[in-house]
Amino acid sequence: MPHRAPYRVALQAFQSDRLRRDYADLAAEPQYRQVGEFFFNELYGPRDFSARDSQAHRLHLLVQSFPGVVIRDVEQVLDLLELTNRLDDEVVEKLLEIGAPLDFDMATYERAYRLADNYADRVRQIELVRLSLYNVARLTRNPLLGIALDRTRGLAEMTGMSDIHRFLRVGYKATLPVRDMPRFVETISVREMNRLDRIYADQLRKKAS
Repeated sequence: MPHRAPYRVALQAFQSDRLRRDYADLAAEPQYRQVGEFFFNELYGPRDFSARDSQAHRLHLLVQSFPGVVIRDVEQVLDLLELTNRLDDEVVEKLLEIGAPLDFDMATYERAYRLADNYADRVRQIELVRLSLYNVARLTRNPLLGIALDRTRGLAEMTGMSDIHRFLRVGYKATLPVRDMPRFVETISVREMNRLDRIYADQLRKKAS
Protein backbone atom coordinates (compact mmCIF):
# COMPACT_ATOMS: atom_id res chain seq x y z
CA MET A 1 0.00 0.00 0.00
CA PRO A 2 1.57 3.34 -1.02
CA HIS A 3 2.25 5.86 1.74
CA ARG A 4 -0.25 8.68 2.04
CA ALA A 5 2.27 11.47 2.73
CA PRO A 6 3.74 11.68 -0.80
CA TYR A 7 0.24 11.75 -2.26
CA ARG A 8 -0.75 14.54 0.12
CA VAL A 9 2.20 16.65 -1.04
CA ALA A 10 1.47 15.79 -4.69
CA LEU A 11 -2.16 16.81 -4.20
CA GLN A 12 -1.20 20.11 -2.60
CA ALA A 13 1.24 20.88 -5.41
CA PHE A 14 -1.36 19.95 -8.04
CA GLN A 15 -4.04 22.14 -6.46
CA SER A 16 -1.68 25.08 -6.00
CA ASP A 17 -0.65 24.87 -9.67
CA ARG A 18 -4.29 24.62 -10.72
CA LEU A 19 -5.18 27.75 -8.78
CA ARG A 20 -2.25 29.63 -10.28
CA ARG A 21 -3.47 28.79 -13.76
CA ASP A 22 -7.13 29.51 -13.07
CA TYR A 23 -6.43 32.87 -11.40
CA ALA A 24 -3.41 34.05 -13.37
CA ASP A 25 -5.47 36.98 -14.63
CA LEU A 26 -6.17 38.22 -11.10
CA ALA A 27 -2.63 37.60 -9.86
CA ALA A 28 -1.28 39.63 -12.77
CA GLU A 29 -2.90 42.75 -11.32
CA PRO A 30 -0.57 44.54 -8.86
CA GLN A 31 -3.30 44.95 -6.22
CA TYR A 32 -3.94 41.19 -6.15
CA ARG A 33 -0.39 39.88 -6.51
CA GLN A 34 0.35 39.42 -2.79
CA VAL A 35 -3.09 38.12 -1.81
CA GLY A 36 -2.88 35.72 -4.75
CA GLU A 37 0.42 34.34 -3.49
CA PHE A 38 -1.12 33.98 -0.03
CA PHE A 39 -4.02 32.05 -1.53
CA PHE A 40 -1.75 29.81 -3.66
CA ASN A 41 0.97 29.18 -1.07
CA GLU A 42 -0.48 29.55 2.44
CA LEU A 43 -3.79 27.79 1.90
CA TYR A 44 -2.88 25.24 -0.77
CA GLY A 45 0.92 25.21 -0.96
CA PRO A 46 2.80 21.89 -1.21
CA ARG A 47 4.22 21.69 2.31
CA ASP A 48 3.40 20.40 5.78
CA PHE A 49 0.96 22.71 7.57
CA SER A 50 0.38 20.41 10.55
CA ALA A 51 2.20 22.65 13.06
CA ARG A 52 0.28 25.73 11.94
CA ASP A 53 -3.07 23.95 11.97
CA SER A 54 -2.41 22.45 15.40
CA GLN A 55 -1.52 25.88 16.76
CA ALA A 56 -4.73 27.33 15.29
CA HIS A 57 -6.67 25.54 18.03
CA ARG A 58 -5.04 27.87 20.54
CA LEU A 59 -5.65 31.09 18.61
CA HIS A 60 -7.99 32.35 21.30
CA LEU A 61 -4.90 32.88 23.48
CA LEU A 62 -3.72 35.61 21.11
CA VAL A 63 -7.03 37.14 20.08
CA GLN A 64 -7.17 39.48 23.06
CA SER A 65 -3.98 41.10 21.77
CA PHE A 66 -5.48 41.84 18.34
CA PRO A 67 -7.73 44.94 18.22
CA GLY A 68 -10.91 44.42 16.24
CA VAL A 69 -10.58 40.63 16.09
CA VAL A 70 -13.38 38.58 17.67
CA ILE A 71 -13.66 34.89 18.44
CA ARG A 72 -15.93 34.33 15.44
CA ASP A 73 -13.13 35.46 13.11
CA VAL A 74 -10.85 32.86 14.69
CA GLU A 75 -13.50 30.15 14.45
CA GLN A 76 -13.97 30.77 10.73
CA VAL A 77 -10.24 30.43 10.09
CA LEU A 78 -10.13 27.24 12.15
CA ASP A 79 -13.20 25.82 10.38
CA LEU A 80 -11.63 26.52 6.99
CA LEU A 81 -8.29 24.92 7.87
CA GLU A 82 -9.94 21.82 9.37
CA LEU A 83 -12.37 21.39 6.48
CA THR A 84 -9.64 21.86 3.86
CA ASN A 85 -7.46 19.25 5.57
CA ARG A 86 -10.30 16.74 5.75
CA LEU A 87 -11.31 17.25 2.13
CA ASP A 88 -7.71 16.84 0.99
CA ASP A 89 -7.41 13.63 3.02
CA GLU A 90 -10.54 12.26 1.36
CA VAL A 91 -9.19 12.97 -2.13
CA VAL A 92 -5.89 11.31 -1.20
CA GLU A 93 -7.79 8.20 -0.08
CA LYS A 94 -9.60 8.03 -3.40
CA LEU A 95 -6.36 8.52 -5.34
CA LEU A 96 -4.92 5.55 -3.47
CA GLU A 97 -8.05 3.46 -3.99
CA ILE A 98 -7.98 3.90 -7.76
CA GLY A 99 -4.23 3.28 -7.93
CA ALA A 100 -3.37 6.73 -9.26
CA PRO A 101 0.31 7.48 -9.95
CA LEU A 102 1.98 10.27 -8.02
CA ASP A 103 2.11 12.34 -11.20
CA PHE A 104 -1.66 12.07 -11.73
CA ASP A 105 -3.32 14.22 -14.36
CA MET A 106 -6.41 16.45 -14.24
CA ALA A 107 -8.80 13.68 -15.32
CA THR A 108 -7.57 11.40 -12.52
CA TYR A 109 -7.70 14.22 -9.99
CA GLU A 110 -11.28 15.10 -10.91
CA ARG A 111 -12.26 11.43 -10.78
CA ALA A 112 -10.93 11.13 -7.21
CA TYR A 113 -12.50 14.49 -6.34
CA ARG A 114 -15.87 13.24 -7.62
CA LEU A 115 -15.56 9.83 -5.91
CA ALA A 116 -15.05 11.57 -2.56
CA ASP A 117 -18.72 12.57 -2.94
CA ASN A 118 -18.69 15.63 -0.69
CA TYR A 119 -20.43 18.31 -2.75
CA ALA A 120 -22.07 20.02 0.26
CA ASP A 121 -18.74 20.23 2.10
CA ARG A 122 -17.09 21.72 -1.00
CA VAL A 123 -19.79 24.38 -1.15
CA ARG A 124 -19.13 25.09 2.52
CA GLN A 125 -15.38 25.35 1.84
CA ILE A 126 -15.95 27.94 -0.88
CA GLU A 127 -18.19 29.94 1.43
CA LEU A 128 -15.62 29.81 4.26
CA VAL A 129 -12.91 31.06 1.88
CA ARG A 130 -15.26 33.86 0.88
CA LEU A 131 -16.08 34.84 4.47
CA SER A 132 -12.47 34.61 5.64
CA LEU A 133 -11.18 36.85 2.84
CA TYR A 134 -13.84 39.44 3.56
CA ASN A 135 -12.99 39.31 7.26
CA VAL A 136 -9.30 39.84 6.58
CA ALA A 137 -10.16 42.77 4.30
CA ARG A 138 -12.28 44.27 7.08
CA LEU A 139 -9.56 43.83 9.66
CA THR A 140 -6.93 45.29 7.35
CA ARG A 141 -8.68 48.63 7.62
CA ASN A 142 -7.59 48.75 11.26
CA PRO A 143 -3.91 49.86 11.30
CA LEU A 144 -3.66 48.92 14.99
CA LEU A 145 -3.97 45.26 14.05
CA GLY A 146 -0.81 45.42 11.94
CA ILE A 147 1.05 46.97 14.84
CA ALA A 148 -0.31 44.31 17.21
CA LEU A 149 0.73 41.49 14.88
CA ASP A 150 4.28 42.84 14.73
CA ARG A 151 4.46 43.34 18.48
CA THR A 152 3.20 39.85 19.35
CA ARG A 153 5.75 37.92 17.29
CA GLY A 154 7.87 37.32 20.39
CA LEU A 155 4.85 36.21 22.40
CA ALA A 156 3.84 33.81 19.64
CA GLU A 157 7.31 32.26 19.63
CA MET A 158 7.33 31.94 23.44
CA THR A 159 3.94 30.21 23.44
CA GLY A 160 4.73 27.88 20.52
CA MET A 161 2.41 29.64 18.08
CA SER A 162 4.86 31.11 15.60
CA ASP A 163 3.47 29.19 12.59
CA ILE A 164 -0.14 30.33 12.95
CA HIS A 165 1.03 33.83 13.88
CA ARG A 166 3.06 33.98 10.67
CA PHE A 167 0.01 32.79 8.69
CA LEU A 168 -2.08 35.64 10.13
CA ARG A 169 0.67 38.21 9.63
CA VAL A 170 1.29 37.22 6.01
CA GLY A 171 -2.45 37.23 5.30
CA TYR A 172 -2.86 40.67 6.82
CA LYS A 173 0.02 42.18 4.85
CA ALA A 174 -1.08 40.48 1.61
CA THR A 175 -4.42 42.28 1.68
CA LEU A 176 -3.02 45.76 2.35
CA PRO A 177 -2.53 46.66 -1.37
CA VAL A 178 -6.01 45.40 -2.35
CA ARG A 179 -8.40 48.19 -3.37
CA ASP A 180 -11.26 46.03 -4.65
CA MET A 181 -11.58 42.92 -2.50
CA PRO A 182 -15.16 42.09 -3.58
CA ARG A 183 -14.04 41.52 -7.19
CA PHE A 184 -11.26 39.18 -6.03
CA VAL A 185 -13.50 37.25 -3.64
CA GLU A 186 -16.54 36.97 -5.88
CA THR A 187 -14.47 35.97 -8.91
CA ILE A 188 -13.02 33.10 -6.89
CA SER A 189 -16.43 32.14 -5.52
CA VAL A 190 -18.14 32.08 -8.93
CA ARG A 191 -15.33 30.22 -10.71
CA GLU A 192 -14.97 27.62 -7.97
CA MET A 193 -18.73 26.99 -7.84
CA ASN A 194 -18.86 26.64 -11.63
CA ARG A 195 -15.96 24.18 -11.49
CA LEU A 196 -17.56 22.23 -8.64
CA ASP A 197 -20.87 21.98 -10.49
CA ARG A 198 -19.08 20.81 -13.65
CA ILE A 199 -17.24 18.03 -11.79
CA TYR A 200 -20.41 16.89 -10.00
CA ALA A 201 -22.72 17.42 -12.99
CA ASP A 202 -23.81 13.78 -13.26
CA GLN A 203 -24.57 13.45 -9.54
CA LEU A 204 -26.46 16.74 -9.52
CA ARG A 205 -28.57 15.69 -12.50
CA LYS A 206 -29.45 12.38 -10.83
CA LYS A 207 -30.51 14.13 -7.63
CA ALA A 208 -32.61 16.62 -9.59
CA SER A 209 -34.43 13.90 -11.59
